[in-house]
This record gives sequence, structure tokens and C-alpha cells, in this order.
Amino acid sequence: MSVLLSDEWKLQQGPDDIIPALKLSFTHLPFHLQRCFSYCALFPKGHMFDGMELVRIWISQGFVPPGSKRMEETGYHYLNDLVDRGFFQRSTYYCMHDLIHDLAHIVSLDECHMLENFDSKSGTCHPTIRHLSINTRSAYKWNTSARHYSPNDNFQRKLAYIGGKVQTKTLSTLMLFGKYDEGFSETFCKVFKEVQHLRVLRLSVLTSSIDTLLSDFGKLIHLRYLELISSGLGGPLPEVICRLYHLQVLDVEYCVDLSALPHGMNNLLNLRHFVARGELHAKIAGVGRLKFLQELKEFRVGETEDFQIEQLNGLKELGGSLAIYNLENLGSREESTNAGLRDKIYIHDMLLSWCKNRFGVSSITEAQVLEGLHPSFGLKRLHITSYGGICSPTWLSSNFPLTSLESIYLENCTKWEILPPLGQFPLLKTLHLIQLSASTEVPVMYCDDWTESEKHVIFPCLEELTIRDCPKLRLFALPQCSSSDKGFHSFCCLRRVNIYNCPQLVDLPQFGEMKSLSIMSIEGVGSFPDIRLFVRALHIKGSASVRTLDEILTSILTYCRLSGLVKLTIASFLDLAYLPWENFSRLLCLEMLVIMDCPKFFLPAYPYDQGVPSLLKKLVIQECGITGKQLSDLLLQLPFLYFLTIGSCPKIASLAVGDLITGNFSSSTSYNHYWTIDGLLHIPLDLLNRLEYLCIQDFPDLVLLCNEGFLGFISLKTLHITGCPHFFSIWTEKESSDSWSLLPPSIQDLMVTHMDNRLLSFMLSNLTSLSTLAISRSPGLTSIILHSCTSLETFIIEKCARLSALDSMGSLCSIKHMRIFECPSLAIPCSPSSPDGQNKDLYFLLHLEKLEIDNASFFSTAICKSLPSLQHVVFFMAKNVRSFTEEQDKVICHLTSLHILDFCYCSDLISLPKELHRLSSVKKLSIKACPGILSLPEMGLPASLQELYVSNCSTELKEQCRKIKKTLDAFMFFIEKKDEFMLIDMQLIHRNQKK
Repeated sequence: MSVLLSDEWKLQQGPDDIIPALKLSFTHLPFHLQRCFSYCALFPKGHMFDGMELVRIWISQGFVPPGSKRMEETGYHYLNDLVDRGFFQRSTYYCMHDLIHDLAHIVSLDECHMLENFDSKSGTCHPTIRHLSINTRSAYKWNTSARHYSPNDNFQRKLAYIGGKVQTKTLSTLMLFGKYDEGFSETFCKVFKEVQHLRVLRLSVLTSSIDTLLSDFGKLIHLRYLELISSGLGGPLPEVICRLYHLQVLDVEYCVDLSALPHGMNNLLNLRHFVARGELHAKIAGVGRLKFLQELKEFRVGETEDFQIEQLNGLKELGGSLAIYNLENLGSREESTNAGLRDKIYIHDMLLSWCKNRFGVSSITEAQVLEGLHPSFGLKRLHITSYGGICSPTWLSSNFPLTSLESIYLENCTKWEILPPLGQFPLLKTLHLIQLSASTEVPVMYCDDWTESEKHVIFPCLEELTIRDCPKLRLFALPQCSSSDKGFHSFCCLRRVNIYNCPQLVDLPQFGEMKSLSIMSIEGVGSFPDIRLFVRALHIKGSASVRTLDEILTSILTYCRLSGLVKLTIASFLDLAYLPWENFSRLLCLEMLVIMDCPKFFLPAYPYDQGVPSLLKKLVIQECGITGKQLSDLLLQLPFLYFLTIGSCPKIASLAVGDLITGNFSSSTSYNHYWTIDGLLHIPLDLLNRLEYLCIQDFPDLVLLCNEGFLGFISLKTLHITGCPHFFSIWTEKESSDSWSLLPPSIQDLMVTHMDNRLLSFMLSNLTSLSTLAISRSPGLTSIILHSCTSLETFIIEKCARLSALDSMGSLCSIKHMRIFECPSLAIPCSPSSPDGQNKDLYFLLHLEKLEIDNASFFSTAICKSLPSLQHVVFFMAKNVRSFTEEQDKVICHLTSLHILDFCYCSDLISLPKELHRLSSVKKLSIKACPGILSLPEMGLPASLQELYVSNCSTELKEQCRKIKKTLDAFMFFIEKKDEFMLIDMQLIHRNQKK
């Protein structure tokens, strides 16, 4: 009733105004939640909150009181309470709906203010505000005449006005969001030169000195929370930070170039959170003084006192993850026990690491050191790497193990012979055993206090198993007595299995039911073939040592119970003669079967009704010894087949379709050798109505024996015939007739090779539904007539050396994608323009959106003016093209709709078009594998450009990009070792061009 009678409803400005209702919800919040919520008005709309970040700020402002629980735990309870009440939305991050953000702004007007634009509403603030944030989104504006971003004077005047309006001395919060230049930082420094009582400070630092923003930074003695974001700090943090004795949170996670810390970091005695990369955590000298520290990602044991293992002893509050490196510097169990790891109950993840390349390893000493590193019983994830001991520590192998463990990762422990009994960890979800050179078995043992029902389940929670590079590993030592028990279960939850390079592993674990298994990869394992299972697709690959399936497929199907398998691939079994069809009856859902590189594979002469997967829809057979007769018999057993690919099967000599073989072919002496019973592949009549996809490739001598071609395939949509030079040889002897057709009108996707003019005309006759056409490797082709292909959208021509003309193209107006490669004689027809300025021969280019070419001559005035819809150009693999001519440079500017421009694999190209900057709509420019290009064009790049992608190019070009990066306050810059590339935010470049 109090809600209905509230005066807030009188403020409602219309039936759609929900702010009064939201304000009522806020009014009924407890006071501590009201403070936490209203404070969030300082963040920009759409801001994605990290939960811990927000909780830390609340704690720094005193919104979360100390109590019996950690303040962080209480703060998270506050946050979840706000989520449950609808004030926050939660996914990976937390966020506020725009209307909720408006509510936060309304209810916090007296204390909080955000300056983000220069309108009157944003400029009005109460002199009582104690929390201020500044968003520089409107601090810059696009200068149309100068074509770059310039400072917004109105914004800086408003900033100065706000500074004079509020009492800067009493500000408790100051946050800066966004990018800025040196002029802005000077104004900011003047306005806030007298701040002294800040508790929360968030800054985007432009240069290497914080003093450019706050001139007397060292006087902020009340500061609890400091967050710095910068790409230019370079060296260490300023020493003055070490005098901020009340600091609880120091966040430098996004100071990307920060490389060192001041020596006095351990003077921050109240520090609870140091948010930074792990390598910086390891550089805190004398970290043991920071008694309240809750995260220490890395600690590297050194010989000096500031980095000895005893530094960890007093850090009782440490939680989350802890990685301890350089354990080779410890010499006894007593030393390692001094770390006090057993008392650190909040640590859930632990990494214990010895140096990989070290000499004089003492197995006994390292075993003693590991014994002393006993973690707490609440540990969930354990990673041990480069341990040099022979046996396991007792805290892993006794009857009182770490029963909370969910993940075990043992890596590069080359002397570890006796592994812990891994079956004693009932909650174990992830197990990785990598480079354990001396281990011979993976033991599984029960705990003495397990019940009989628990002993019937092995690895009940294990989801991921990885074993790699264990050359002596021979078996999984599962309990022998349980395997025959009807109630025995193992690996019930297993989802992912990876086993690599274990040559002596004689048998795979009895994986049992494994109904959840979705990914399995086995390579280099004993006598097993290579196996890859991804979701519902299984790939089995043989090798020189594994040449036949024998009982392998049977055992795999037995272990995995893959009743839901959809795709099965069998490849590279040199001695595989036939498939064990009887096992296929278990694959009730199998839809696709792929058999590749099995040269001796054939099908037996008996019927397949006992095992052939009758629901099979897709069949691929390549590089196999199967005969035409055998494949014909198999096709009769597949009533649902609609997808067929055959390739490089030398025992298939000819192809016939249904009963469409005429007497003319059968009586011709020149084709008698194709009429062997074994060599003839006969497509059955009932398949003609179903087949939608047919691919025939790499048959040097295959011949089509059918008077009607493929006309009988009334459902065929995709036809690929490549690498079959004699396939249509019978048709080349036919007398010319314009009425002949080889293909049904249902064809939508056609890919062919070895065409000539006459044969191609038969192929393309009446293909009104054709949307994709690819013609390649046709040296005898001189012209292409496409007038009947009125639905064509993708047109690809490759390696047609004599092709010189594309005839009757004017009627084709649906082409969107065109690729022309290695067709040096081809010229686009360009007849004189009509009085209205249109070239009818080029009408087919009107709707073209993507063009891929290797010939710069296509950049002509007539063509470029006929491409009003072109959005993407790829200039690739151009030979003998060093630069663009003056005319080509000029006509490129006619591509007014172009958004993406790529230069790829042009080894001879030494320069980009000079007039590139005139392409006013280009947003992305890519330069890939063009080593001759040493610099960007002198006239610059298009003002519209948003991304520049550079990959595998010259050092000079990459250095030019690096120099651009150094002039910017924020910069997207990525380098991969395998394929070095740079991605640059071009708007920042234009903003700085004036400087």
C-alpha cells in the first residue's frame, strides 16, 4: 500500500515513463545497497563492470564494513543482491541497462557527476559533489576541412567551469575515461591541482609521467584505490607511489609497457590487491611485509633475503592462484616448509616449478623440497613442472590426500617413476600427464575409507584426460577385480581425450560408457592408428606401423559406444582391404562415411545387408582400390544417399548413368576397353532422383558413357568435375547442335576443368538456376558465353591462358563476386558508351561487390566507373607488376563504394597506388606478403580508414607502423611469432596528423 500511495507517482510524465517506478524500487533498497548503486552513475553508459573491480572500489570508499567475513566476500554479496533485484545484468561481465543508469544519475545528483559532453545538462552540477568522472568521448570532433580530429574547445571550457564549481579539495573520487592529447592533460592538471583527499583515482596516463595529470601526486595520502591505464609508462612506476601508505588497491593491469616496480613497494602495508601481470608480482621485493595481500600470482625463489621462500610465510590472506618458480634454489624440506603453504586456505590454484634446464639435479633433495610444499586441503588445481624427484610426495599418495583436487597437471618431470594413485581423487575433472619420461604406468588405487559402491566407480568426475610424450608408459593400472563386475563404471563423465606419442602404451584405458565423450585425439600410441573424434565426427588414420584396421575399429566402438556418431573418416591404411561392416550396425546415426588413401581397399562380393549403414547420406571415396562394380553395388544399398564424392580411384574406368547407355557407345570399338565389368561405375536409377551433390575429381582416364550426360539427375544442385581431361571426350565427337544440353536446369553450383568452347557451350545451355560457376585449367578455352546463366552470382576463372573474351555478358546483372586469375589474354569488352553515359557491355558489373584479380589492367576508367556497388577488391599474386601506372592511380578514385582493399602475395610490387588517399569510403586496408613495399603512400591513407593490417612484409614498412604507434595515446598493436602482423586504429592516426 505504501508503494501505491507514494508521491513518486506524481512525477510520472506519461504512461511510458517508468523512472518513478524504478525510483520506488531504489527507495526500498537497504541503505548500504543504495550507496553502492548510486555510485555507479560515475561510469559511462554501457560500461562492462568486472565484479571484483566494482567491489574493490566500494571497499575503498568505505561502503563495505569489516566483519567476520572478508570484505570482498561481503561486497560480492552486495553485488549479487543488486543483480537479483534487477539493478545489474550479469553475463561474463556486469552491466546496467541505460534506464537503470539514468536512475543512478538521478538519485546521485548531490554527490556524483559525470562530465561527458558540453550540453547544458551535463554542465550543471551541485557544488556538494564528492565523486567526479570525466569521459573524453566528446573532447574531440571531426574537422571536415582538415580531415582529422581536433580538440573540442567547448569541452575543455566546460571542464574548467566544472573545476571552478566543485570543491576539488574535498573530492573523494576522480575518474578519467577515454583518450586525450597533451592540451587536455594541461587543462586537467590546472583544474585538479589542489585535490588532496581522494580515496579513488582512475587515470588514463598519456606519457611516462603521472605528473602531467596531477602535479602534486605524492600528497594523495588518503588514497585507497589507484588504477592506471597506459601504453607509454615504459619504465618503473614512480617511486612516489610507495608513500601512499593507505593504498589498498593498485591496478596497473592495463599499463602494457610497464616493466619494473619501485623498490619500496613493500611499504604499502595496507595493500590488499595488486592487479597486474604475474611477472610484476614476482618483482615485489620483500613481499612478506604485505600482510593483507590477497593475490600473488608469481613468486620466484631467489638467493637474496627479499626473495627467499620465507617471504611467503606471513602472507596468510593469499588466495586465488599462486605460482612458485625457481624451486631449485631450495636445498631441504625445512626450507620449503617455511613457505607455510599448508596454512594458506584461500589458495585454490598452485603451480610448483623447477628450472627446466639445470645441472646437478639431486632427486633426493628435490623430493624433500616437494614434500615440504604441502598445500592446504582445500586446493582445487595443482600444477607441477620440471620436478626432478623419483617418487610422489606423501601428501599426494597417502590415505589422506587432497580430496578437493579437481585438476592435476604434471609436466616435464623426467625422473618421476612412481606416480600418485590418481583414482583417490573423487572430484578430479582434469588430468594432464606430459613429458613424464620415466613413468611406466598410471596407477589407480582406492582410499581405504571408500564404500563398496564408491569402489565401483573409477574417475567418476573426470572430464578431460591428456597424456603426451610419455615414452615408457605402458598401461593404466585399473583394479583387475572390478572390470568384470556388472556394476563397474569408469570415466562416466569424460568429454575430451588426448593421447600423443606414447609408443609403448599397449592398451587404451577401458573407457566404458563415455556417453559424454565429444573430443578424442590419439596419435603415436603403440599399435593404434591415429584417431580424432570431434563432437560426433571420428577420424581414424593409419601410418607406416599401423597399416590395417583389423580389430581396431571393433575395439574403438566397444570402448566409446559411439552410437551417436554422425561422421566417420578412415584414412591412410595401406593394407586395408575391406571394412568390418558388422561393426557398423552399432552406428545408428552415421550419416557420412569418408574413406581416403587406402590403395588396397575393395568391397567383398557378398551382399551388405548385415552391416552397411543404410541411413548413410554422404559418401566420399578417394585414392582407394575400389572398382566401379564394387562401388555400384554399394550405392544400391544406400537409399538415402544425396552426397557423393569420388576421386583418384584407378580401378574405376568409366561412368554410366541409369539405363542411359546407348547402343552407339556399347558397340563402338574405340570404347570397348571401358566396358569391363569391374571398371564400370553404374549410377542406379533410383539415385538420380535423390543425388544433390556430385564431385568427380582426379581421374586422368575416366570417361562418361551416357548419351544424355547428366540430364537424368533431376535433383542435382552441385556438380564438380575437375582433373578429368577425358571425361567428356565422347561428346567432342558429336556433331554441332545448339539444342544439346549436358546438365539439368537444377544445377546451382558448377566447377569444371579442361573445357573448350564447344564443350562449355553444351555445359552452360539452359542453366537458368546457376549461381556459382568456376572454370579453371582450360588452356583450349578462348571465349565464354553466359547469356542463359541469368542467376549467376559468383564467377571464377583461373588458369585459362588463351581466354580472350567474355561474350553476351550484358544481360547478366546478378553477379556479386568475380575472380580472374592467370588469364593474361582476357580483356573486358568496352564498347563506346551510350548517350546516357552507360556502357552496355559492362552492365554485368553493376551489382558486383567483390573483385579478385591479378592483372592491374582491369583498373581502367571504363571499368572503374561501372562498379557502383563494389565493396571489396583483392589484388593478389600479380606477376611482374612493380607499380601502378599514372592512369591506374587516377581511376582508382572512381571506386566510391569501396570498403575493403587487399594487396596479397605480390612479390614484385614495390609501391601502393599514389592516389590511395582519395578512396573516401575505404575502412580496411590489408597488405599481406608484399615484401617489396617499403612504405605507405606519400600522400597518406584514406581519412575513412579504420584498420590497417600488415603481415609478412618488409622491416621498413613495419617500422613505419611502429613509429606511428609511438605518437598515439592508445594503439591496437599485435604481433604473432608465427605470422607477424599489425592492426592499427586509423582514427587515432588522423587525430594526430595535425601535430
